[in-house]
Amino acid sequence: MNPPFSAYVDESMLLARGLYLMAAVLVRPAHADRCRADLRALLLRRQRRLHWRDENDKRRAQIIEVVAALRPAGVVVVGAGLDPKRQERARRKCMEHLLWELGGHHVADVVFERRHSELDLRDHELVAVLQGRHSMPPRLRLSWSDPSAEPLLWLPDIVAGALSRAERGDHRFWSQVDAELLVRRIDAR
Repeated sequence: MNPPFSAYVDESMLLARGLYLMAAVLVRPAHADRCRADLRALLLRRQRRLHWRDENDKRRAQIIEVVAALRPAGVVVVGAGLDPKRQERARRKCMEHLLWELGGHHVADVVFERRHSELDLRDHELVAVLQGRHSMPPRLRLSWSDPSAEPLLWLPDIVAGALSRAERGDHRFWSQVDAELLVRRIDAR
């Protein structure tokens, strides 16, 4: 039997369309170092990390080509009805759905992109509530990491960014990576 996956999670928002996207990309431990090396090779001089929103379309095309070759698998939860004043509520709803969904994908570890201590604390509090309600698989080990230190967090950022563009009608990036990515749509109000 193959060892379980690690899931790397990041989010994106489309405020004008009322969408909150939370992407989890699954990586087998045996492939993690190769994926990290492939992603680091994309960095420009003095660039510490890849971030989809900071790249132009020429760079996005280069990045998505490398990511497509990695054949990313995972889950993207798209929460509709995002109220810009209630972003944390949308995040909680998407996170709850995502963690439940990951339970069916042979995932052991879930690594979220660190935000800042107060917001990460809110995530920890949500996890405690979900565990108390048995609303997430008990075997999941969750952690939060800095994307400058963990290149695998760049994968869900890229996936969420590509789907975000597709949601606005530009499918050229998403169409290259969507084959193994499950998209779940929920009400995030």
